Amino acid sequence: MLRYEQLVYDHAVITAILDLCDIVHIGFQDKQTAYVVPMCYGWAADDRRLSIFIHTAKEGYTRMLLESEPVVCCSFAAWRNFPDRPYKGHVHDYRSVMAFGRARYLDPEREPEACAAALQALFRKTRRVDCKNPKGVAGMDMYAIECDWQDVSGKTETPVRRPEDVPFPDVYGLPEDHEPYDVGDLLAERPNEIRNKRYLGYLNI
Repeated sequence: MLRYEQLVYDHAVITAILDLCDIVHIGFQDKQTAYVVPMCYGWAADDRRLSIFIHTAKEGYTRMLLESEPVVCCSFAAWRNFPDRPYKGHVHDYRSVMAFGRARYLDPEREPEACAAALQALFRKTRRVDCKNPKGVAGMDMYAIECDWQDVSGKTETPVRRPEDVPFPDVYGLPEDHEPYDVGDLLAERPNEIRNKRYLGYLNI
């Protein structure tokens, strides 16, 4: 059964989850199997799409896959566990995003501004903005994974309605509370949003 109240489709909430997460796992199609690589990342978004920025070495298997099969899946997740302090009927919490898109090489000669912006987004996300001489930059190639918003969705264990709700609550610092979350509004509104998600199209709703 699909948990409608767990679905996240608001763009601002999704990008707040990306700020919370540290690593993206990128899935490639490698001949007859899947090849998944954990990577650091940066991101940018507008009304049309979400762009995920990653870097690779000048040569290597990941680079080869990006060039041979640029359609990829990006998975982001953050998790908190509190089995000894149940809160509102939950003993853990998570935030996650799935994004499907196409990777594109950012050529520093043809697109110097786009390449520089991608690198700065990566530095912001990895908290290296003030790094004067980032090690290995000269050996990096930058890629943008461009994902239409209809190909991006998120999930959370506990209800998230606004970007401000994305950080995990400190259940150890809160009074005990065993009253379940009120999710009536989410159950009412979210099924219609699912119909706009291309990669949830297998659901007969």
